[in-house]
Order: sequence, then C-alpha cells, then structure tokens
Amino acid sequence: MSNSQPDGGSVFIPLSNNTKVSVLLPPRIVTLSEMQRIKRQFVTNHKKAITLGTTERGAVDFDEENIGRKFAEFVAEHVR
Repeated sequence: MSNSQPDGGSVFIPLSNNTKVSVLLPPRIVTLSEMQRIKRQFVTNHKKAITLGTTERGAVDFDEENIGRKFAEFVAEHVR
C-alpha cells in the first residue's frame, strides 16, 4: 500500500465499438462503496426516467453509448 496521495484525473470507461468515455475523478481516493452508491442512484434515476417515458434532457435512449455517457456525467457530478 502506498502512502502517497492519489492524483485524480481522467479515467476511461470502455464502451462498444472501441469508444471510451472519460470521467474526471477528484484528487482523493474514491472508495468502492462510494462508487456502488453512485451506481445505485444512477440505476434508480434511470428506472424513474423509463417509467415516466422521458429524461431531463429528452427522450429515453437505450443506446449503450448514450447510457455510458450519461453514467460518466452522473459519476462526474456526484464524485467530489
């Protein structure tokens, strides 16, 4: 285990078609439990959007790349 502080920075999430989405992480350790909580929140919000038939930014889109981008944006907004 290292005693140095993490630098944060961009992390790339691979999607289909060799596409990658970038998420900017803060300069601290992001715990697994924190990421699991953020994932659960995203899934819950997405389920609500599907139930209502729309999202805040337009129609529901099930395309893997768009969901990946939305998740990356959600993570970036909630990891501080």
